[in-house]
Amino acid sequence: MIRLFLVELRRSNAPAMGVLIAAVSMAALATDQQAWKLQWIRLAIEQAGALPIVVPLAMGGGAMLGRRERRTGADEVMASTARPRWQRITLPAAALAVTLIVAYLLPFVLGGVVVSRFTDYASVRTLLVPLTDAPLLFGSAWLGYAAGRSWSSRLVPPVLAAASMAGQLRLSLLKPAEGRLTWLDSLLLVVAPPSYDWETVTGNAMLGRLALGVGLVAAGFLLAAATRWSTRATAVAVLAVALSAAAYLPGAGQDGAYGRYSVDRAAQRLVCSDGTPQVCVTAVHSRALGEATTQARRALELLARLPGAPQRAVEWRAATTNDYYGAVFFPEPDSVPVPAGTVTFDIDEVTGRPEPHLVENLIWGAGAPRHHCPPENDDDAVAKAAAGAWLMGTDHIPADSWPLVQALDTRVHDTVQKLRTVPAGEQVRRVAALRDAATACRPGLLPVLTGTHG
Repeated sequence: MIRLFLVELRRSNAPAMGVLIAAVSMAALATDQQAWKLQWIRLAIEQAGALPIVVPLAMGGGAMLGRRERRTGADEVMASTARPRWQRITLPAAALAVTLIVAYLLPFVLGGVVVSRFTDYASVRTLLVPLTDAPLLFGSAWLGYAAGRSWSSRLVPPVLAAASMAGQLRLSLLKPAEGRLTWLDSLLLVVAPPSYDWETVTGNAMLGRLALGVGLVAAGFLLAAATRWSTRATAVAVLAVALSAAAYLPGAGQDGAYGRYSVDRAAQRLVCSDGTPQVCVTAVHSRALGEATTQARRALELLARLPGAPQRAVEWRAATTNDYYGAVFFPEPDSVPVPAGTVTFDIDEVTGRPEPHLVENLIWGAGAPRHHCPPENDDDAVAKAAAGAWLMGTDHIPADSWPLVQALDTRVHDTVQKLRTVPAGEQVRRVAALRDAATACRPGLLPVLTGTHG
């Protein structure tokens, strides 16, 4: 059997298709290496981003293989043999499937070598994502194989490939008002990337993709082997069930939140520095701990001027996630609660390093949380920036930090100057009062700092 399989590999277009699929997938990864090289989840999603291109190619390649018997005039000879039709198609279909699976997984393996240099965390579920997507690829090839066996025209392969690509494009344009996401998005081969590195693909989303792939595989094989209309009808029914499962399994929330990603609690596990004050980052960003510790401890040292100053800094984490589509963002998710005396900071999702100006951002608002309150108005932004500048012993906003209030630099300077005209003890009291008010999400922070509130 193995010898026959190898013979089929040599005489079919499977090796050429494998090289083409692998080359396209590798090119897709190489063109945007910065987007995926730091985390496994981003590599998996970036790898899936090549599906809208490689699936049509696989479908066209399958159709070319399906035309082989009629194109060479061997169809009548093959039909006269005693072997049933499903046996005659198994080896060519298997050769194509194995080749495409290897071609699709190879870029992920090579990309994983790069990713392993930048992170110590890998989720089993994330590593399974390419395996759930692989049936989509060779299932599409088998559908093309069935079409090529039914219609021997040389136009079938390019028409199938073009129709597959046009269908995905059309589906991507069927967006309802306000950018809300619906079950139609579950049928898209390309999906939006995760918002955070400590997310993972939900089990339902993976089951939906797997259901679609298995449906394509089953329908393609049944159609290629079919000699009766009842078999063809069964294939169509299987494909309809697979499409329905793929559309509805991930789910769409009442507010349009798309159920593709969820928080990976193991990725959010805190990894902490030795010594005090303690600084912690998530497991998925563990390699940033040293750099984050140096900057966070500097910020905690500045905040120590205030009564009730925090003694610990941890990376911010979300309790739940909300996906987005394009420029339309859903509300920011709730934060994982942190104990009193703890401030939070961010790790840059692009660089995998602590956010630029981590010190300045930690003392923004004198250490008040930045994630759980509504956006502030200009007056509150000036007050928070002035409190941070006062703690740093400056009158201005440091270059490139706090970009939302750069235009308010003059007002920040005047506020800090006015604050310094009162006794030192009163300055400390006002800044601490501003921190407490900002922590409680109370508006009207500027009068608290300038002493003009009622």
